[in-house]
Amino acid sequence: MNEIALYVHIPFCIKKCFYCDFNSFRFDISLFHRYRSALMKEIELYSNKNYIIESIYIGGGTPSIFPAEDIEEIINALSSSGEVKDDIEFTIEVNPGTIDREKLERYRALGINRVSIGVQTLRREELTTLGRIHTSEEALCSIQLAKDAGFTNINVDLIYGIPGQTLESWKDTLKRVLDLDITHISIYGLMYEPGTPLYKSLIRGEVSPIPEDTEVEMFNITQDILRDYSFFWYELSNYAREDYECRHNITYWEGKDYLGIGSSSHSLIENTRYSNTPNIEAYIEILSKNKTPRVWIEKLTPLERARELIMLGLRMKRGVSLSNIFNRTGVDVKEIFAKNIEKLISLGLVNYDGDRLTLTEYGRLLGNEVFVEFC
Repeated sequence: MNEIALYVHIPFCIKKCFYCDFNSFRFDISLFHRYRSALMKEIELYSNKNYIIESIYIGGGTPSIFPAEDIEEIINALSSSGEVKDDIEFTIEVNPGTIDREKLERYRALGINRVSIGVQTLRREELTTLGRIHTSEEALCSIQLAKDAGFTNINVDLIYGIPGQTLESWKDTLKRVLDLDITHISIYGLMYEPGTPLYKSLIRGEVSPIPEDTEVEMFNITQDILRDYSFFWYELSNYAREDYECRHNITYWEGKDYLGIGSSSHSLIENTRYSNTPNIEAYIEILSKNKTPRVWIEKLTPLERARELIMLGLRMKRGVSLSNIFNRTGVDVKEIFAKNIEKLISLGLVNYDGDRLTLTEYGRLLGNEVFVEFC
């Protein structure tokens, strides 16, 4: 039986953040209940398949805006859909201001053993710039509530490079979060995604990106602070204490199979990619007819698969073994990309021992310039 990671998308938020370009919608309990019914049908479509579920990740959106009873119905459907590993990693995303201790304790009772909290920043003016609905006090309280509810595997999401952010304000946010003894942290540089309110503000000149040298300094000081708190980086944006790496996300970066449930979800099963419709009404309508909501299917060629495995694997600290890619795809990437690898070595962006390719510290800052060599 094949092991898979299972992702469930709940695309509802109280308010969409100004920087967010994810598939999400404003909170609507009636629409959610219709959507939940459709989710149940999609889960049923894939039940009793030849899968062993090794991780589950409920993301969004903001899954925690709904009562625990609604999440319980989804979890019950997932639990009966196939074989689940005894040591499963089970994550739910939550946002400050949408959880309390009772809800978190209910999550624990349902088998959820990892919580990911969207904090982003602890500075009021930066929260306002991002369009977040919570306060810094609520963010810190959410972390403590998760600990009080019995969670020992807690991730916090943070963003640096916010307009108006300074090196000191970033260090303050990072240290105050780390002082709460979490086990995992995801840190992202702010992106101005076309079509988002923040991007439009940038185009109108209402906000300005922080200077590039300041952003680089933020990145560098982040590495020092995290080492002081016994965190190590294992993927471009992710850091953990020992044995607390996110197993679900590692499935993606290692190019293993995963199944996405919900509108706009993606799957990779046996070298074939699938995408569900992003239109929530279409998703509900299609599943009301007991049909699959998949609207895009792509069978990857061996070379496409090899390219993807290189780019995904390079995101990780341990990098990627080119002989392993050959064993999985039959493609000799050492030969095909020999000149590209030589170029990246000369630029100081990668290390190469004849088989394993890894990013240098400099390469971590310029990851996209590395990845494009394998497109």
